[in-house]
Amino acid sequence: MVERIKDTLSETLKAVGEPTRRSILTTLIQEGPTRVTELAARYEMSLNSVSKHIKVLEKAGLVTRRTVGRVHLMEANLGPVDAAEEWFAQLRSIWDIRLEELDHLLTKKDDEMTELTLTTTRVMKATPEAIFNAWLDPEMLAKFMQPMDGMSVPEASADPVEGGRFDILMRAGENDMPHHGFYKKIVPHSELVFSWNSHASIDGNLVTLKLSPKGDGTKVELTHVKFPDEQARDSHLGGWTAILAKLDEVL
Repeated sequence: MVERIKDTLSETLKAVGEPTRRSILTTLIQEGPTRVTELAARYEMSLNSVSKHIKVLEKAGLVTRRTVGRVHLMEANLGPVDAAEEWFAQLRSIWDIRLEELDHLLTKKDDEMTELTLTTTRVMKATPEAIFNAWLDPEMLAKFMQPMDGMSVPEASADPVEGGRFDILMRAGENDMPHHGFYKKIVPHSELVFSWNSHASIDGNLVTLKLSPKGDGTKVELTHVKFPDEQARDSHLGGWTAILAKLDEVL
């Protein structure tokens, strides 16, 4: 089907690919059957030159010749244009499909990022109150926000209210890694939700900390949602696990 269209289409596109021929075709559509001499009078070229253009249009089927006595009348025929329109419609359909596939791919990627979640759990010896308060206290944050051995936190600040901001500057050797976030939800001694922003995070990620009594201690469950890829998620899992272990140590 496509090959058949291309046979006619090639002649059509070739014929209308020259400005003078497009102008001749437009004139015939607007004014109807016209003599060759009248068409030639419109252009600064010889009758022979105009006739050559008309023959190209005739070959493509865009112009037909009708003879009345000795008068040759040229008429426009838009039949071949249907083939061009059909071909362009096919291209448009293919393009739309590709756009739909791209949109699906991007949506799927966004969904995958949204679904990437980590959860790490630890039972600590400290009370829920002590653990909860540590996450809101800059001095305590500086002591346990160390996801790697040899890391320190020279600066930390926190505004411990919903909507308040916290800043944590992690340092590994000579490398500084600033982190910040906002407290989204504060339920004293049981739940804390905050955003987590760094060079390795993406917009919309959230960390949820849930505390519940467990024997003589406290069960701490930390969930972090939304990562750009699995590698980032796995890296954060190791970091949060180390942070909980450090918190358990310093309390």
